[in-house]
Amino acid sequence: MKKVLCWLLALLLTGFLALFGASFAAARVVEPGMKEGGTAASDSVQQMELRLIREKIEELAPIYEFSADAALNCVTPELVAEMNQQTALWWNSILVNGETTDAPSFDTQNLVAALAEDYAGRGLSAENAELRATEAANAVGESILRIVLPLRLPLVGKGLTEASSRVDLGNVIRFLLGIRWAALALCALLAGLIALLESRNLRLCLPYIGSAMGASVLVIAAGCVLYALTGVDTLIAGASPSLSAQYGSLLNSAVIPLFVYAALLLAGCAACLILCRRPHEPKAD
Repeated sequence: MKKVLCWLLALLLTGFLALFGASFAAARVVEPGMKEGGTAASDSVQQMELRLIREKIEELAPIYEFSADAALNCVTPELVAEMNQQTALWWNSILVNGETTDAPSFDTQNLVAALAEDYAGRGLSAENAELRATEAANAVGESILRIVLPLRLPLVGKGLTEASSRVDLGNVIRFLLGIRWAALALCALLAGLIALLESRNLRLCLPYIGSAMGASVLVIAAGCVLYALTGVDTLIAGASPSLSAQYGSLLNSAVIPLFVYAALLLAGCAACLILCRRPHEPKAD
C-alpha cells in the first residue's frame, strides 16, 4: 500500500514539475512587458523591422510616384526605436490594466515635408505637391505601424473591451503568473510526503522523486514536439515577417529557460537514481 501511495504521489509530482516549467517559461515572456514603461523589442528585431520598412517604402515609391530616397532619409533607427517604445507602452497597459491606451502613431510631419519637396521638384504646384505628399506619407505611416505592431488594432480593442466587461484582465494575468509558485510549493509538498512515507530510510524515496523528474522531462519534450508539429511558426511567418521576428524573440525567451530547467531535472533524476543504487557502507565494528 505504501508503494502505491508513493507512486501516486510521484505521478502528481510529475505533473506539477511540468506545470512549473511551462508556467515559468510563460512568465519569462510576459513579465518584461509588465515592467514600468514596458520593454521594447530587442535590437535584432528592430533592425529587422527597419529593413522591412525600407523594403516597403521602395515598393510604395513607384505606386505613389515619389523618390524612395526622400522617404528613406526620414526613416531612421531612432524612429523605429521610438515606435517600438510606444508599442511597449501599449502592451504594458494591456498586461497591467487590461485595457489599451492610444495606439502607436507615426508622426508624418517630416515625411510630408520631404515628399512635398520631392513632388515640387517634379513640376507639381505647391498645393498638389502637399496633397500628394500627405497621401503618400499616410500610406508609408500605415505600413510602418503594421510592421512595428502587426495586429488588427480595432479587433484587438473590441476584444479587450468585451473581455474587460466580464473579468478584471489585469488581476487574471497576475493570478496566472502566480501559478508557477503554487506549482513549485506543491512540488515541495509532494516530495516531502514521499520522503515522509519512506522516513525509515530516506534513500528509498529517491527512486520515486527521480522517476518523477525524468517523467516530467518527457512531458515537457512531448509538449515541445506537439507544438512543433502544429506549424504555428510557418503560419505566422506567412502572415507577417515582422510578427514572425517578434514572435521568435519571445519564443526564445521562453524556450531557453525551459531547456535549462529540463537539463536540471535530468541531472536531478540521474543523481537520485545513482544515489538510490549505491550500496550501503558496512557498519564499523
